[in-house]
Amino acid sequence: MPCFPQLERIEAEYKDKVRVVYLQFPLASMHLHARKAAEASLCAYEQNKFWQLHDAMFNDQQNLTVDDLKQKAAKLSLDTAAFNSCLDSGKYLAEIQSDMEEGVRVGISGTPAMFINGRLLIGAQPYGEIQKIIEDELRRSASE
Repeated sequence: MPCFPQLERIEAEYKDKVRVVYLQFPLASMHLHARKAAEASLCAYEQNKFWQLHDAMFNDQQNLTVDDLKQKAAKLSLDTAAFNSCLDSGKYLAEIQSDMEEGVRVGISGTPAMFINGRLLIGAQPYGEIQKIIEDELRRSASE
């Protein structure tokens, strides 16, 4: 179960009550092209197409070579010259490495994973479970 529909729903239902922060944690030991895909998502972010490319990659995980990523970007009508230059440059490698180090530091060992006010959820979660924790955290913050 992909996380994006859950996150979309959370953002829609909790608008100004939650903030979604996405950090990169490519599982390169399991997925040969994971790091480059992470880079591609950040290059797409530059053009406000992060989630669109995220979904395109998630829905076609067998085709994530650099050429595949560039084709996906073109299909999404990204500025291909800017995207390709970004992807070829390795511009986001340090940021991705930093995200991964932070993830390991806080106990992440796989994906998907999410924190809700410091409460760690590992693995795909049903919306109801995520909602329970959000509601609990909102109640806690209201009583403080």
